[in-house]
Amino acid sequence: MEVLSLLCLYGLTSYEDIKTRQVRIREILIFGVIGILFNLICKPHAAISVIGGVMVGIVLYIFSILSHEKIGKGDGLIVIVTGLYLGFMGTLSLLWLSSVLAALAGAVFIKRHGAKLDMELPFIPFLLAGYILLFIINALGGVVVCG
Repeated sequence: MEVLSLLCLYGLTSYEDIKTRQVRIREILIFGVIGILFNLICKPHAAISVIGGVMVGIVLYIFSILSHEKIGKGDGLIVIVTGLYLGFMGTLSLLWLSSVLAALAGAVFIKRHGAKLDMELPFIPFLLAGYILLFIINALGGVVVCG
């Protein structure tokens, strides 16, 4: 349930993030409600871990406000919902890996296309790529970092 929900959330919102550089709140709310219900019924993570995961997203959202949206508010909201599914360590691991992937992509754009250092990249596709990568690592018997 967790995997399918997050793949759908990231897939739907990645498309919008790439196309319009915005995400619709409707998808975030729907998957947020599903995440809450999932936690109430299945209890995959300790409540404190879920709260910690949500707090990671809240901190990102606050950074969005303080940076005048250099980090998108939608990214913060997506990470809040991610915290409902992955808990603290899973959310932190995904955010770290996604940031590394975004930094690598940014470096490639700068090197190959002469992009400026302040170029904007949609971040949600990197969350999708990072989640898929973590899923593969976990499926191959790697260190469990989410779920």
